[in-house]
Amino acid sequence: MNTPFQPELLAPAGSPDAAWAALSYGADAVFTGLQRFSARAEAVNLSEEELDELIGFAHANDRKVYITLNTLTQQHELADTLDVLAMISNLNADGIIVQDMGVARMAKRFFQSLELHASTQLAVHNLEGAQLLGDIGFSRVVLARELSLPEIGNITQNCGIETEVFIHGALCYSYSGLCLFSSHVNSRSGNRGKCAYCCRQKFDTDEGKGLPFSMKDFAVGEYFDELLATGVASLKIEGRMKGAAYVGAVTDFYRKRMDRGLDETEQRNLLADIQTIFGRPATDLYLKNADTNPIDPTTNGHRGAQIGTIGHIKTEDNDHWIRFKTNRALQKFDGLKIEMDGKEPYGFSATEIRFSNDRKKHLKFEVPENSDIEIKLPHGHPFLEPGLPVYCSISQEVRQRYGFETPRPGVYRQQKPFDATVELTPEGITARAEGSEIRIEEPLSEARNPDKTLAAIRKSFEKTGGTEWKLQTLETLDNGLFAPASILNDARRRLLEELSSNLRDQQQAEHFQRLEELVQPPAEPGAEERWSIKLRDLALLDELTEEELKQIDEVVLEGDASSSPAMTKHRPPVRLAVPVIQRQASSIEYQGPVEVANVGALYTHRQSTDLIADWPLYTLNSESSNHWKELGIGQCVLSPEDTGDNLKALIGLMGNRAIVPVYQHTPMMISATPPDSGDHLSDRRNKPMHVEKSGDQFVLIFEEPFSLVEHLDELREAGGRNFRIDLTYGVADAQHAAEIIRDTLAGLPMIGSHDGNYGRTL
Repeated sequence: MNTPFQPELLAPAGSPDAAWAALSYGADAVFTGLQRFSARAEAVNLSEEELDELIGFAHANDRKVYITLNTLTQQHELADTLDVLAMISNLNADGIIVQDMGVARMAKRFFQSLELHASTQLAVHNLEGAQLLGDIGFSRVVLARELSLPEIGNITQNCGIETEVFIHGALCYSYSGLCLFSSHVNSRSGNRGKCAYCCRQKFDTDEGKGLPFSMKDFAVGEYFDELLATGVASLKIEGRMKGAAYVGAVTDFYRKRMDRGLDETEQRNLLADIQTIFGRPATDLYLKNADTNPIDPTTNGHRGAQIGTIGHIKTEDNDHWIRFKTNRALQKFDGLKIEMDGKEPYGFSATEIRFSNDRKKHLKFEVPENSDIEIKLPHGHPFLEPGLPVYCSISQEVRQRYGFETPRPGVYRQQKPFDATVELTPEGITARAEGSEIRIEEPLSEARNPDKTLAAIRKSFEKTGGTEWKLQTLETLDNGLFAPASILNDARRRLLEELSSNLRDQQQAEHFQRLEELVQPPAEPGAEERWSIKLRDLALLDELTEEELKQIDEVVLEGDASSSPAMTKHRPPVRLAVPVIQRQASSIEYQGPVEVANVGALYTHRQSTDLIADWPLYTLNSESSNHWKELGIGQCVLSPEDTGDNLKALIGLMGNRAIVPVYQHTPMMISATPPDSGDHLSDRRNKPMHVEKSGDQFVLIFEEPFSLVEHLDELREAGGRNFRIDLTYGVADAQHAAEIIRDTLAGLPMIGSHDGNYGRTL
């Protein structure tokens, strides 16, 4: 459907083929990752050469390419990140999608031409968060998937920068960027592009074994036009782990829907095609209805498009045949799945197909839609019965339909323009360009056809194919002389080699200069050790004695500004902690010390003179630490998913600005969606966990706490002086809280705890 303003259609490109498919089927832009620093590290991703040609093709056809640099960067990776940013800038990418504020700071300092897009990994879920990003140089924000249409509209119309929203694809159970489940269980961090998809695994729940966190796939569905009306700048298709056929089919569907609209039949058929390539049941999540159920508790993978329902099961010579009416054409070897109540669907290949009314029982290679057919079941199939739905999970015809052509290698390689001056003298040739000069001493004679000299010189210097250079302008001074083509070609070749050499030298010098600017001296460790306690209920401190309370330097109370009267008279002094998810900013002004955990809260409290950033505002490198400092944040709680080596490196550089989390029941996932289970469950490793409610959010925590108590001496030796005990989750009574605080302050080992990734890589 045509609209006065048509947003960009943005498609995923997890491989070169997926990129070409997306552009072939109408994407205005693609987003793709590199082989490092991508939140889809297990996608194929693109090499520098492949990215070069993709950007060249896109720009030649008025399209765009955005690069996902949307993972958290550790301190030892800053130099490599600089290299990657330089490469992206040199290749003329149209923007970078980032999560790490350190990466954003480096891009702003050193590569001002790069547009900054805030990744959905930043979990921006309110107007204030988008406004902050606009203030610090971002041109676009990818909004959290959990938002409603009114929330999207409010942010889009008032934030001052472009907004981007997802319209199709897989969903995470947790708010993106706030899931530490895979990291703490498998040392595979979703914030580092290595998610193990723990939420798709089976769990033992109060109701038995199931999939309490497995989300349906998102599809904007009937609310597409309402989403367009919000004024969003970009409509994003998820799927960098998907193949080219899927990307082509989904892009084609939305391109047609945007440009000319689709009638009900065409829309149904195209969506069914997509489902046969890859599809879970669909949900529009919370666009319109806050009470929707987006979880599929029985199936976590590809199901397909429903094509019929078993009408009869026939036994014939010890073989079983299912009879049903198919609503789409089928071919031999198409994949089928039969959904069984409360169980995983049963899948098999349609190796023998025949018409139900064919008395001769001839097998068919293909059958048309709306046919009454019989399909032979494999031996060993599970118990099936009439009434069960049948799905087509693999369609040969659909996959063949979404073919595409790829450009011939090298055709769209980007070349840098150069301006050349060529002078002919009796002693030889002088060629100059961009500060470089080449002299070839070779006696030259008068030209027999002087009117052809300019054309000969131009022909030679335009032969730059296979190099990174392309002639832009040419000035000549031939003095009536003739130069053989071999000499002209040699002059061009040597000039371009010098141009490339000088460019590499310049780039290397710039890189070393940037590296020097990244270096900062070690911080002096503080003289005194300080401890803070974070919680949601001050009553958890009731069992502590006055002497024990004196060992606590600060209490951090999670809530909103309405709780401030209870805070002002408390000893130890209390700091207000804003919850990590805060869909609406507090209307109550608060002037006291604040801890913020989302960029929206940082914007709301930006005038505060005493700000701390909790760990969801990730600080894994000195650049992000410095960025937060520039935004008014005094101290940062370091990430509980970080490694010991990186924690100690940051402590050495940040000094008293670093707060080390020593004890907590770390939120594994923070979600707007209730799980399809009771409150208590365990995973396949029998690790017990439970779900707690925090405001409108559902928080999964392990019964086993995270603790670095046994590493306190190492952390102190590294310069650590500020430590945090977080009792926000997992602690229900004051006696338990007092035991934890006493043992932690005494440095006693925590029985049954884990230390996350302290001794591992991330």
